[in-house]
Amino acid sequence: MGAGRGLVRVLRALSLFSGIGGLDLAAEMAGIEVSAFCEIEPFLVEVLKKRFLDVPIFGDVRKLKRGDIDGTIDIIHGGFPCQDLSQAGKQRGLEGERSGLWFEMLRVISEFRPRYVLAENVRGAVNLALDTVYSGLVGEGYKVWAYVIPVSAVGAPYQRERLFVVGVREDVANSACERLQWSLAKEGFECGGESGRFMAVEGSGAGLWPTPRAQEPGRTTEGCGRGLQELVEGKEQRKLCPTPRQFMYKDSTTDRNKGNIGEKVRGQLNPDWVEQLMNFPEGWTDLEVDEPKEWQGWPALLGQEQYPYEFPRTTTGCKDRAKRLKALGNAVVPAQAYPFFRAITEIEKIIKEGGR
Repeated sequence: MGAGRGLVRVLRALSLFSGIGGLDLAAEMAGIEVSAFCEIEPFLVEVLKKRFLDVPIFGDVRKLKRGDIDGTIDIIHGGFPCQDLSQAGKQRGLEGERSGLWFEMLRVISEFRPRYVLAENVRGAVNLALDTVYSGLVGEGYKVWAYVIPVSAVGAPYQRERLFVVGVREDVANSACERLQWSLAKEGFECGGESGRFMAVEGSGAGLWPTPRAQEPGRTTEGCGRGLQELVEGKEQRKLCPTPRQFMYKDSTTDRNKGNIGEKVRGQLNPDWVEQLMNFPEGWTDLEVDEPKEWQGWPALLGQEQYPYEFPRTTTGCKDRAKRLKALGNAVVPAQAYPFFRAITEIEKIIKEGGR
């Protein structure tokens, strides 16, 4: 991971609602040091311990205080819980017990006074939470921009729109505002009220995959449409996308040139393939993998032949399958968040060069 070359010092970040570290991978790729995590879910904590050695992990965000962490924190980032904001939930907004933890994130921001804030959530937060998040950050002395970005804007074969709210402390903002917008505009991310300029992924006759959801280990919530698991397990699999061949499985006795797993080994959604779909290194959520392999690239579009580097879409006998899929369904795609962290490091370089 990068070391923040060219900066007076490495920018230090505090990660809240860290999950499996999607925002943190993006921050480190931009040269930012993640100094501490805050995550309460046991499986997610185990993933963080495995992938970010020696970085302290705090549990309940409601108990996190300024005195718990030494030194300056330049950035606070986090994907605060979406359960009360998502279309799959009851949409109670920030009055809900889970999504209402945004106010704890705001309290932590108030205590640490970082130069920058990056908050992430589902698109449903635009109507149910954005006004409150915006006014809260303004009240704490930040200038604020909001972007709705589909992950297809960075090349993914599915939409997964996400809200990103960027806060820049007012004493930093005068020299940062123009640079922030210019840097993000290079990626096609133009601030335009509740939505930015979207870039679409095109494929000749092929479709985009459904967005990975946290409830994929079972079935998608009624009314939310067909999910990944239903497509790769169900009868539509053979119509919409070629299936992995049986010889990919160790217990297969089928000839390599005959049959497919959709016909003979129904299988279940493979978390290794979903990791590729979510832009994570191979084996990231597999606690038995000590050294995840470099991410190879996006999977093929729905309806197209799989690329040679892709994992099979279905599997059998996968340890922690449901936990891994839930974690991935809740995760932030690193490539989707990376432009925001890169913009922050570019701002800091400009400030340094200008002596401000």
